[in-house]
Amino acid sequence: MRFGRAHSEHDERPPGSAPGPEDLALLHRAFDSDVSLFRLLSTLRTRRIGLGYRAETGEEEVFSWSSGRAVTQPRGPLHHLSAAEPVPLTEVEEALLCWAALGPNGVILADVAVHGGLAGLVSWAGRTVPSSSNDLAVDLFVVNDAGVWLYRPTTERLAPVEISGPEDHGKVLEWYRQGRRRLSARRPDVGWPSGPEGTRNVSPLGPGQYNLNRPGSTWLLPVGDVGLEWFNQLLFSYEWSGFYLMDPDTDEPAGCEQWIRPGFLEVGFPVPAFDDLALMLHAGQVGCVVQNIRLACEALGLGAWTTGSYADDLVLGAYPEVAKGLGFDFLERDPAANPSRTTTCLGLPGVKDAVVVPSPRFPDAASAVRYVKELRYAPGAQLARQDNWSLRSGGPYRPDVLEEILEHPRSYASDWAEEAAIATVEYIVAKHGCCPAYVNPMRAKLSVQVHHVDQSFYRSFGTGNGRPYALTPAILEHFGTWHEGAHDPTAPTGED
Repeated sequence: MRFGRAHSEHDERPPGSAPGPEDLALLHRAFDSDVSLFRLLSTLRTRRIGLGYRAETGEEEVFSWSSGRAVTQPRGPLHHLSAAEPVPLTEVEEALLCWAALGPNGVILADVAVHGGLAGLVSWAGRTVPSSSNDLAVDLFVVNDAGVWLYRPTTERLAPVEISGPEDHGKVLEWYRQGRRRLSARRPDVGWPSGPEGTRNVSPLGPGQYNLNRPGSTWLLPVGDVGLEWFNQLLFSYEWSGFYLMDPDTDEPAGCEQWIRPGFLEVGFPVPAFDDLALMLHAGQVGCVVQNIRLACEALGLGAWTTGSYADDLVLGAYPEVAKGLGFDFLERDPAANPSRTTTCLGLPGVKDAVVVPSPRFPDAASAVRYVKELRYAPGAQLARQDNWSLRSGGPYRPDVLEEILEHPRSYASDWAEEAAIATVEYIVAKHGCCPAYVNPMRAKLSVQVHHVDQSFYRSFGTGNGRPYALTPAILEHFGTWHEGAHDPTAPTGED
């Protein structure tokens, strides 16, 4: 009997279908493993060669699954052509990785003093990774043989700690089935390479991306709304921090002069530095997502290839004449008003819209600032009077404590801070044509491609007397553990 189903069998599963006994057995195995975190860290490596991959063969092949281009990687000392066919991840394997990346795990503690900026938290829904102001600004795009998917599980929480015992393990698969949305029925064209000859020409993905997006792989691509981070930091920096955005060309306030006085806005902060701050906050969140995926792969015995040396605006779809990418929309900007010459991604309409002005969803400064502000106050949110999220979710505070929080004036953004933020955004849009102006409001720069490891590559080239250190016990035992009854296509005779 084989545990786990390949993509061709599971991708059309009804979203509400419950995990079966075979699925639950694997989920229990994942949660009940006694391998310590420190042991995983000791062997954690990037393993780039999976089943069905190639390296330096010097042979031409056609990327029929994506770009349709004929591509050749010149022959070299690590020439390798996998003798095995690709083996896609099973539904359970992929569900575990998506949950590890940024899945639901309960209710955050929200242990921020009311006088210390509690109202700056965008959400109280906990995930497996931290984020700036818990804004949940990063979603996971999943690319596999069945196409492109968005993984965005619910923000509702059934308990402060969602997984507290074996009876909860099935939630991981339920969240995966319910929280995915298919965006395309095929792998995207990400354009390796763009030159007509396929060799020493412009290669926006870089020469190291030859096996990116291969059949059999699952490419996990965190896509973040830097604009949401930017607008939230602006509003609550004005409310709590006392600094204002300053035009770096003039050293004058960026549209917020009337609020510069003691007790309101007092210290100037250059707009480009603030834009960089939003980008750094985003990068920290994505780094945690990627590391969680790597650790989960190490535990499962899968290969995790961490990669980021590609042009993410191209992957998102900024240059459709080169590669269609994921098909996101971009703003046409005046080069003379674009100080950093950055692209400005508007997002994927109706799927993931960036908080950026102007855009179809946010045509002006007021619509964007008020949208971000109301994320915590609208009915159903954690600071709402109607259908309060915290009461519904069982935490983090007792009802009497929550009532005190809701009654306290410092739990709410001031009208003046909202007005000052709107004025600042209007100033930036008037000067540069959009806001944020110096950074792209949607990024997808760091990602992980996951695959079943081609052991033969590491046995051929690695040190270790036929048992190279790249092949951990989890990798050597993977097929026997996670695909019961299935033959390991790369294990040597006597070890499969």
